[in-house]
Amino acid sequence: MEKPKKWNVKVDQLVSCNCNWGCPCSFNAPPTNGNCEGALAYRVAQGTYGGVALDGLKWVLLVAWPAAIHLGNGRGLFFFDERAKGEKREALEALVTSKKGPLAVYMNSMTKPPEVRSARIEFKFAGKKSVFGAGNAVRVEFDPMRNPVTGAEHMVTGKLPTGLFTKSEDFYSTKTFRADTDGFNFDYPGRNAILSIANWRGP
Repeated sequence: MEKPKKWNVKVDQLVSCNCNWGCPCSFNAPPTNGNCEGALAYRVAQGTYGGVALDGLKWVLLVAWPAAIHLGNGRGLFFFDERAKGEKREALEALVTSKKGPLAVYMNSMTKPPEVRSARIEFKFAGKKSVFGAGNAVRVEFDPMRNPVTGAEHMVTGKLPTGLFTKSEDFYSTKTFRADTDGFNFDYPGRNAILSIANWRGP
């Protein structure tokens, strides 16, 4: 029996979803609107899977669930960095699509494994000016949260000592959050956006 391959990866993460600012998932609460529609983008700052270096590779995951994530019946679609080829592509796919990998919570809540495609991935990790996208299918631009009376920028950082994916999150709004592909049709400006850094190690 082949031994499980080990991974040790530091990732930059950008997330947007249809919830109000400060996504309830961060607090183990139900989604704002009852369902979850989102896009998640990742960039490997440094790391390996099974000895294969993944530094610099990026991907985007489109997701949708009819209720809270843990209740299942979700669907997803991956867009992998078109630069990921050969053993790097195989290692990246094995890492993020596995039901025992770092994104297992998502993978185990899907009705079927998400399709994986290649695309030009845009990824700018820059606080309130962060941006990510996958070809023409996904576009997300961050924006500051703003005081509803004065319009002044508002900033929140959440500490998550028992967090599943990360131990700290910076919360923002979305200037743009659009997806239009394969039944994923989102348009959610002014909703939740999160920036974080995570360290994945396993199995």
